[in-house]
This record gives sequence, structure tokens and C-alpha cells, in this order.
Amino acid sequence: MIEIRRATIDDAKHISYLGAITFDQSFGHLFHDSEGLKHYLDTTFDLEKIQNSLVKSDNLYWLAVENNLPVGYGKLQLNAPSEFVEGTNVCKLQKIYFLNSHVGKGIGGRLQQLIFDEAKTNSCDYLWLSALKENKEAVKFYERNNYYIAGEHLFVIGKQKFDFWVMSKKLDAAKTENT
Repeated sequence: MIEIRRATIDDAKHISYLGAITFDQSFGHLFHDSEGLKHYLDTTFDLEKIQNSLVKSDNLYWLAVENNLPVGYGKLQLNAPSEFVEGTNVCKLQKIYFLNSHVGKGIGGRLQQLIFDEAKTNSCDYLWLSALKENKEAVKFYERNNYYIAGEHLFVIGKQKFDFWVMSKKLDAAKTENT
């Protein structure tokens, strides 16, 4: 049984580890520059950086655990406007990451629902995220969950450039269950 709970500062090491592993599992094959990938993983998922992120009031994390082992996490960033999204109270679904061994176990949908519920509790008008254009499965997942493409942006990691869709969802009209 997979339990999902709000993460605390004590979970920083799990999130740091999961972030690096799951990012590499999902996107590592896209990198031509292994040093650029290593640098990104080392800096983005640095333990101290994750600890600092966990204590910020606008950052809310959840941890998915199976048999006492962390297998995934999600992150909501409150007060996160985007140039592509109108609204006075906008938040960002920043991460839903879980181990490849746990694909198809409902973790993504459950984390997303917790993030929706928390965003609504915080009176957010819109929720947005960045989805790698190449990640067709993720884009389809978000479209099935009533996100629409609001724009696009480039993200550079080391020497690599990646094209992302900005996908957005109006929360007051959003479904509260997964489709």
C-alpha cells in the first residue's frame, strides 16, 4: 500500500535522492552532455537546497512511501505567477516525480489530487506547470485532467536546450476527481 503524506524538513534527504534519481530516470537519456546533467542534478537536488525549499511557506511537498521506502513526491508552489496565465492568485504544480518501478500505481493521480485540493484551499484561481513537449505521455495525462496549453518556453540545462509547454488549469471549474 502506498501512503502519501505531507513532507517535512526531516524528509529532505528522501526528496533530494528521489529528485535526482527520478529526473535521471525520466530525462537523463535526453542529455548529450553527461557533465551538464550531473551538474544539474547536483545543484538542483542538493540536500541544503531542498532543506531551504521545504521551509519556505509557499512551497508545499508531499512524499509517497511504500513499505517505509520513499518512492515519489510532489511539490506545489503557491504565489507563482506565469506570464502565460492570468489570475490574481496563481500557483504552480512544480513537480510530480516517482520511481519508474512505480509507474501505473496511481501515485501521479493521487499526488495531483492532493495538489489540487491544497491549491483550492489556498484560493488559487489557476494552477500551471511546465511539461516537456517530448514527454507525450505527461502532456496527455495533463490534458485528460483539463489542462490546456497556455504557452511555451525554453529551458537550458548546461549545453542542452529543452522545449516546454506551459499548461494551465482554472481551478474553480476543475474536476475534483481524476479522469
